Amino acid sequence: MIELDELTGPSTASVLDAAGWTGERRNPAKEWATSWRRADAHAWIQGEGPSVQVEFTVWHREIAEEWPDADTYIDALHDAAAAQLPGLVAQLEAGVPGLQPAGVGEELTDGADYIDHSAWRISDKVVLAGVKQDDTDTPVQLVVVVRDSATDPVDDDGEWL
Repeated sequence: MIELDELTGPSTASVLDAAGWTGERRNPAKEWATSWRRADAHAWIQGEGPSVQVEFTVWHREIAEEWPDADTYIDALHDAAAAQLPGLVAQLEAGVPGLQPAGVGEELTDGADYIDHSAWRISDKVVLAGVKQDDTDTPVQLVVVVRDSATDPVDDDGEWL
């Protein structure tokens, strides 16, 4: 597990490497890989140091243009991802000591648009599990995000997908 008090690009990259993830260098300006893969899961280290955001995609489905009713298909993908969310939430709550649920009315998405999500605080970090679709042409995803509670959301225009 990532040491949450050391959430930097290089430290996160070394933890992912030690855990068996394969680094893929997507940004030549960085000394460390910003995208990672392990089986069907993907991870992205976003932002400049010292503090970064790490996003893990644990489930994703592509939009199929050949479906006769794209709106119904997209709604079905949203529902399928949302059905996976409670299991992921249970795994996080059971496996990450010290998670404190978000307070009533507390918004921990930093303005990011999630179809459905759960969020927690741990120390000065936010852990968020959610269903998202960044654009109508991008996959529907189930993600886990770890970031500093004061970090602004990364507007990446889908560049790292």
